[in-house]
Amino acid sequence: MFYTNNRLRALAVGLALGLAPLPFPGGHAQAATAEAAQQQYNIAAGPLNTVLTRFADVSGSLIAGNLQLAADKQSQGVSGSFTPDQALARILAGTGLVADRDPDGAYVLRDAEAAGTNKLSPVSVTAPTQYSVQNSLSYDRGRIEALQPQDMKDLFKNESSVSVGGSIPINQKVYVRGVEETAMLVTVDGARQNNKVFHHNATNLIDPSLLKATRASAGVAAADDGPGALGGSLAYETVDVGDLLAPGDSLGGFLDGRYASNGDTVTSAGSVFGRANGFEALGYVKHTDGNDYQDGNGDTAPFTAPALLSGLAKIAYQGDGPSRFELSHETVNDEAARPYRANFAGLDGGRPVPDSRIYDLTRENTVFNYSRDTGEGYWNPKVTLAHNETELETREVPLSAPDTTIVYTGITESLSATLKNVFHTRLASVSTGVDYYDDSAVFRFEGDPDLEENAQNTGAFLQVRQPVGDKLDLSYGVRYDQQDFTGTDDSEHDDSGVSSNVFAEFFVNDHLSFNAGYADVWGGTALAENFILNGAWDYGDQKPVEAYNHTFGGKADWNGFFAETNRFETRISNGRVPSFSVGPNEVADFDIEGYDVSLGYIGQRGEVSVKYANIESEKDGEPATSFDGNYFTAPLGEIITISGAFRMPTLALELGMSTEITLDNDALEAAGNEQEGYTVVGLYADYQATRNLSLRLSVDNLGDEDYTDRASYGQEFATVDTLLEPGRSFALSARYGF
Repeated sequence: MFYTNNRLRALAVGLALGLAPLPFPGGHAQAATAEAAQQQYNIAAGPLNTVLTRFADVSGSLIAGNLQLAADKQSQGVSGSFTPDQALARILAGTGLVADRDPDGAYVLRDAEAAGTNKLSPVSVTAPTQYSVQNSLSYDRGRIEALQPQDMKDLFKNESSVSVGGSIPINQKVYVRGVEETAMLVTVDGARQNNKVFHHNATNLIDPSLLKATRASAGVAAADDGPGALGGSLAYETVDVGDLLAPGDSLGGFLDGRYASNGDTVTSAGSVFGRANGFEALGYVKHTDGNDYQDGNGDTAPFTAPALLSGLAKIAYQGDGPSRFELSHETVNDEAARPYRANFAGLDGGRPVPDSRIYDLTRENTVFNYSRDTGEGYWNPKVTLAHNETELETREVPLSAPDTTIVYTGITESLSATLKNVFHTRLASVSTGVDYYDDSAVFRFEGDPDLEENAQNTGAFLQVRQPVGDKLDLSYGVRYDQQDFTGTDDSEHDDSGVSSNVFAEFFVNDHLSFNAGYADVWGGTALAENFILNGAWDYGDQKPVEAYNHTFGGKADWNGFFAETNRFETRISNGRVPSFSVGPNEVADFDIEGYDVSLGYIGQRGEVSVKYANIESEKDGEPATSFDGNYFTAPLGEIITISGAFRMPTLALELGMSTEITLDNDALEAAGNEQEGYTVVGLYADYQATRNLSLRLSVDNLGDEDYTDRASYGQEFATVDTLLEPGRSFALSARYGF
C-alpha cells in the first residue's frame, strides 16, 4: 500500500517541497548531543520513509532534505545501541542515500553520488537490543498497513513458518514453527493472555487492524518476556496516536470501507485521534457483516457469515521528558450461529447434534503502562498492570428437547503485573524485575455450581544483553517462578522451578552472521480448558510442564539480496492433556522440530521473497494429529510462500501478490490419515487516488482452490467434515484520511 499514514505523508510531502526541518520531540536538545550519546534502537526493516520517521522519534533528531528521494526505497532498519550517526548509517545502508549533519545537529538527506565524500561513513557496530535479539519474526505498523489484514490468517500469510488454522476468525489458531499459541507466552500491550476456553474455537481472537507491531521469539524466549514461554513468546502491540499523526499535527482520523464479493461481506471502520499538551487520545471501531461464504467447490459453507465487532480506546500522557503513561482498552466480539463444533462442519458418527449453535465470544483487554525509557543510564523502569477476560457463551436447542435452550458459559480471566528496570552500562543492558499473574478458568451451567481452576504465579527475572567486541551479540538470562494451583475440588498444589536461556549471534562481516540459542523453561501447571472442567476430578500428584528449545541459523544480505535459514526444535515434557472423563493430570511429551529457509530481494521499486518451512510434530514418539496435538501442535509438513510487490511511483500504483504452496504430507499415512497439498494465490493493486484517499483492489484464492488450511482441525480424518476455506473473492477497499 502507498503511504496513506498521515505521519508519512507529512514527511514525504512537506520535506519534498523543501520546507524547513520538521521538529521531533526533544529535537534541538537531543540533536546537540547526537555525536556522543548512544541509544537503544529496535526499528524493523520496512519502507525507508517509515524507518526514518521511527528513527526521528527515537533519536529526537531533526531531519531535512528532499524525502522524495526516500520514496519507494526499503531499509534494513536498525537494532542495537548506537549513536544517531551510527544508527542512521545502518538505516541508509544499501539505499543509495546518505545524510549530512549540519552544525545544529540536524540531518540532511542527499543522493550518495551527489553528496561526494561529505557523508556519514558506513559503520559496523553491534550491541544489545531493547527486545530479545532472538526475535524470529517482527512486523511494524508500516508492514501491517501494507498487508491490510482482515484476520490473523491474512497477517501471517507470507510466513511459511507461521500457520493459522481455521476459516473464520472465531476458530483461528496461530502456530509459530509448529507450536500452538497457548504453548507460548502471548501478550497484548504487555498483558499476558489466558484464553484457552474451548477447543472448538480460537484461543486469542484478535483484530489485526488494531495492531502496530507483532513480535515472535520462537523457541528461545528471554527471561523478561514473562512466565510460561514453553515454545517462545508472541507479543502484539496496539496502535498509538504517534503512529497515526504526522509531527506537528494535533488531530486526525480515517474512515475505512471494504466490500468482498464472496459472501457479500461489508467491513466498515473509523478512527479519531488527537494530542495536545502531552495528552493523547484515540478511539477506533470496526464492524464486519455479510453472508455465508462459498468454498472452492462453489458450495455455501453454512454458519460462516462474519459478525466481528472490535474496538480500541487509548489515552496517554507524555510530557517533555521520557516518562509515558498509557491506559488502553481493547475488545473483540463475535456473536453468531456457527457449526455445532465451530472448527469443522460436521462429524460422521457420534451422538446426534444440531447443525449449529450460538457462539458468543468476547475478549477484553485493559492495560496500564508506565515507562521511562531514556536508552541510557541506570533508571529505565516499566510498570504494566493488566486485566483481560474472555467469555464464551454457547446456546443450543437440543434435538431431544426442541422447546428448550441450553446455555453453557466459559470465562477465563487474568490479572497480571510486571515491574522491571533496564540498567544500561558500558558493557551491557541488564533487565531485571518481578512479575505476577492470577489466572482463572470458570465453567458455568445454570443450576449447577461453578467449576473453577486457578493458578497464581510470582516470578523474578534477570536478562543480560551484551555485545562482545564488534562481532558478537549475547543475550542470556534466568528466571524463578513459584506457582500456587487450585483445582475444581479446591485442592491446592504448590510448585516452583527455574528457567534459563542463552542466545548468541556472531557477525562475520556486515553481510553475514550466524546465531544459536538454547532455553529450558519451567511452566508450572497450565489451566485446563473451561468446557471440560469436572467437579469429580481427583488431582493427586501433579507434574509441572517443562520445555527444552534449541535453534541455530544464519543470515546474509548484500545489495538488497537476503537469505536466512534456521534449524529449530521444541521438546515439551509433561504437557498437560486433561479430559473430562479420564482426569486432570493426564500428560504427554511433544517433540516439534524442523527448519526454514528464506530468500529474497528488496529494491527501490519492489521486493520479492520465497520462504520454505518443513515442520514435523510428535506426541509420545508418534506423529501428532490435529486431535492429539491439541493446544500444543499440529501436523504441518512442508509449506512454501512466495510474495512480492512492484511499485510505480509516477502512477501512484503498487502491484503485489502472495502464494502459499503446501505439499502433500505423508507423516500420518501409517495411521490411515492423509493431508493433501494445495496452492493458493492472491493479487492486489494499491492506488493513491488523492493525498487523502487510497484504494485497493484485490482477489483472494485466484484459482478457486478447494482446500482446508494445513493447520485446521480434522483435515486428516475421514470421519471429519472439515470447513473448506473460502473460494475466489474480489474485494475493493478504500481509506479516507483527514
